[in-house]
Amino acid sequence: MKFSGVVAAILTAVLLTGAALPGVRSVLINRRPYHSVRDLGRYYGMTARNYGKTATLSRGSDRMSFTVHQRRMTFNGVRISQSFAPAAGGGGFFISRDDWNGTFQPLLFPWAVRRHGIRTVFIDCGHGGADKGASGRYSVEKAITLRIGLRVAAILRASGFQVRLSRARDAAISLGARAAAANRAGSDVFISIHVNSAGDRTVSGIETFCMTPSGAPSSSDSKAVYRRYAGNANDANNLVLAYRIQKALLGRTRAVDRGVKRARFAVLRDIKMPGVLVEVGFISNSGDERLLNTPAYVEKLARGIVDGLLAYQRQVSRRR
Repeated sequence: MKFSGVVAAILTAVLLTGAALPGVRSVLINRRPYHSVRDLGRYYGMTARNYGKTATLSRGSDRMSFTVHQRRMTFNGVRISQSFAPAAGGGGFFISRDDWNGTFQPLLFPWAVRRHGIRTVFIDCGHGGADKGASGRYSVEKAITLRIGLRVAAILRASGFQVRLSRARDAAISLGARAAAANRAGSDVFISIHVNSAGDRTVSGIETFCMTPSGAPSSSDSKAVYRRYAGNANDANNLVLAYRIQKALLGRTRAVDRGVKRARFAVLRDIKMPGVLVEVGFISNSGDERLLNTPAYVEKLARGIVDGLLAYQRQVSRRR
């Protein structure tokens, strides 16, 4: 088996995973273990297909699509950032063991995600006080995040949840204090709300971040970091929560899908419960800024966040 530009060595699944996966071919690519997509599909009862440089894995109504040399994939139509790009060689597709364990399994299999109850939700309204966050032509991030966060809190409380807020007014709160407050409150889920900005004013859309797994690069980087943080204790749940919220937000708003991504943001590193950071739009984009300052769109965003949380709750409460 030959891989262009890399040195690959055939290894057994036992050596790579510590557990036998009969019939699953595994290789080393740039010193990183990769598994055959077709063999994984066969072993786990999924349908695997190749279409040129693109492959798919299907299980029931769930469908994943991914492309050689691209970290971006889709799951049920939502863009997801993989830790490492898939490879092709020897007549087949291969995905990294890290992504099989940390991206594919949590999305495909209920048993890969920790079950837990959700009673207390911590809502972090980004920025505040002297920290205005990103600025648009006529509005600032801190005001938008507060409006959305307060509306999310109201909807959740009306649905019977306990809600804690990092701030309920225009106040400066440090990043460390936000995570610490969520931990002290014994929160079951953490949601941080932010507004994006870009030098290119044509960029728009919504993206949701979860904590980068240990040993993987963040979505905006290529260098793997092996340090493990408190937030890594919930890696599988973090990803599923991010996917559920991103999917629900897109359904409510029809915004551009900028995907589920990984990052080591301070508020995601230090929390002890599943959590995400949502970028609800680009204040640098005139269309997004206009929408973000209308009550109707704020309502769509708030409802989308709640919809995603409820979908996540149903999944982690489901009997196995």
